[in-house]
Amino acid sequence: MSIEGMVALVVALGLVFTYTNGFQDGSSVAASAIASRGLTRTQTILLVSTFELLGALLGGSAVAGTIANVSTWPADPTLLPVLASALAAAIFWNYMTRLLGVPSSSTHALIGGLLGAVLAGSGSFHYIQLGNVGGLVNATGLSRIIISLFMSPLCGFAVGYVVLILSVLLLRRASNEVNDLLKKAQWFAVPLLAFGHGANDSQKTMGLIVLALYSAGLGSRDQVPFWVRALTGITLALGVVSLAPRIVKRVGGIYPMRPLHGLVAEASSGLIVLIASLTGGPLAASQVIASTVIGVGTAERKKGVQWVIAREMVRAWCLTIPSAGIVAFIFYSLIFRHLSNFASVGH
Repeated sequence: MSIEGMVALVVALGLVFTYTNGFQDGSSVAASAIASRGLTRTQTILLVSTFELLGALLGGSAVAGTIANVSTWPADPTLLPVLASALAAAIFWNYMTRLLGVPSSSTHALIGGLLGAVLAGSGSFHYIQLGNVGGLVNATGLSRIIISLFMSPLCGFAVGYVVLILSVLLLRRASNEVNDLLKKAQWFAVPLLAFGHGANDSQKTMGLIVLALYSAGLGSRDQVPFWVRALTGITLALGVVSLAPRIVKRVGGIYPMRPLHGLVAEASSGLIVLIASLTGGPLAASQVIASTVIGVGTAERKKGVQWVIAREMVRAWCLTIPSAGIVAFIFYSLIFRHLSNFASVGH
């Protein structure tokens, strides 16, 4: 396969991955609004898909830069089959978890796929930039991603817990009519969360496509072309339209959701995801949303939380990186290594 053909393959796989990201994590984005009956299913899909697209178009490039700088692989075409293997593994994992109805993390799948593909292509992790641990904002390389992935759910739980308690105190004397106001407020909270998710998750694909273009000598490493941004945004929005009902039900079933719970979960997780997007922290939106719902439920009634569902999610999250890594290693070894005739594999 020619270099141009391999680049086209990476771009195509990147868009397919973005589509699976849309129905995987997008289902979690929509879950609270649907479960709390703050918005109808149709209203939620239209609102989420629109602001996911806007997030991709207007959310900057900080996360894309973080992803693009994880690998120190030389700027040559040998990187292309590595990227293709990583994306193919992440796609495979997202479809498998959709079939099982498990809200797994697309970000975990992509990072696991990238690690497995680099290992298969080079025989070591020499071309993974470990970076420095410097907190959520100052960390670099893979360290930045790992910190962001594991700290953001803790932040989600804490913020959801605190905000729910404060909201209950503020509304303790309110009448039942306040529910109508809380439902209307979700028209602002849902777009916040969808915009943040669109900005964060679309940029992960953008980062890999930018790497592919750069390694083939077709683009800059530091700039995301508008056509890449537009295509990933549109594909992400289309993925949201194809919501996974079982994932929506799982996330929405963690705790019996009323309008207040839905609003707090959406606003809290939306704020966290948006801040991470602006500061270049790649996180797993599904993790943040689920942990925020758990925090909200725990603050009101711990026994009401469906801990069985929560444990299933945690197990899926823990399995995703190593599983996607193994799949990527296999894909590279059996398929993608042999697709390129323009470079020697292994460094």
